[in-house]
Amino acid sequence: ASRHRFKRALRERASGVGFFETVGYLFCDRALLERYGFETLESSLELSNPITEELNTLRTTLLINLLLAAKRNALYSIRRIPLFEIGTVVDAKRNEKERIAFVLSGAGEPESVANCGKAHDAEFETFVRLLGGVIGSFMLHPLSETFGLMHPYRSAVLHIDGKRCGIIGQLHPEAQEDFGLRRTFVAELDVDALLPSARYAQAISNFQGVYKDLSVVIDDTIAYDKVREAIASIRSPILKRFYPIDLYRDESLGAQKSLTIRFFVQSDKGTLSDEAIEALMEEILGTLNHTFGAKLR
Repeated sequence: ASRHRFKRALRERASGVGFFETVGYLFCDRALLERYGFETLESSLELSNPITEELNTLRTTLLINLLLAAKRNALYSIRRIPLFEIGTVVDAKRNEKERIAFVLSGAGEPESVANCGKAHDAEFETFVRLLGGVIGSFMLHPLSETFGLMHPYRSAVLHIDGKRCGIIGQLHPEAQEDFGLRRTFVAELDVDALLPSARYAQAISNFQGVYKDLSVVIDDTIAYDKVREAIASIRSPILKRFYPIDLYRDESLGAQKSLTIRFFVQSDKGTLSDEAIEALMEEILGTLNHTFGAKLR
């Protein structure tokens, strides 16, 4: 019952941010799965009597059929195609699992007076924001696997509470052309990994918190994910949360970039002194300097 309620809530939130639900076949085209590098059934477990030539195997991903649905919409001159599906897939041994997949193709927002009926194509941040409205907060990590369907430089692994939930990214330009779509973003997530775990209530501090910004110059090749891990390793009780707010590149910086991070600092025991706050900021800067050679901007 709780699983059913959770899936219903996912559907309601997805519809609330503008996605339309599709219901696809459990079958798929094996040639398409192979072309884009997805797992396929072992030969001994293949269908003996497919219903059609194109639906000749069981699907191991929701994305192929979802993209075919997007293609049909594009053929009807639909300029913005936001679709999602919750359904069953199988692995090579026919073990079943449940996933939810999303596609956003074409315009990033509906046509309106505000954009004079000329909505721009979707951007990665648009898709991430919409996805966050469905599944909540998540982190993105570099994608090490290679999928022919995904753009090699604009794809990531999605994690929630340190647990891998699926993949997200832009459709590969060649796949985009194969399906006859404009700029397209996709995500496929395991429903089991999204199921909420038990959470324990925590006391709320009665003392005022402080926001502090720190701007550092750091090597341009260093991903924020590594910076986040370095800061999180400090484990200070007064460092409640932090997040990036600005990224700046310029010829004057050469092979470096300027990164600004905002910190929220608060004590559960009393009002923080300026000395305690500055000591924490110095510790953070020292950690970034020691780990990445970062300098205060």
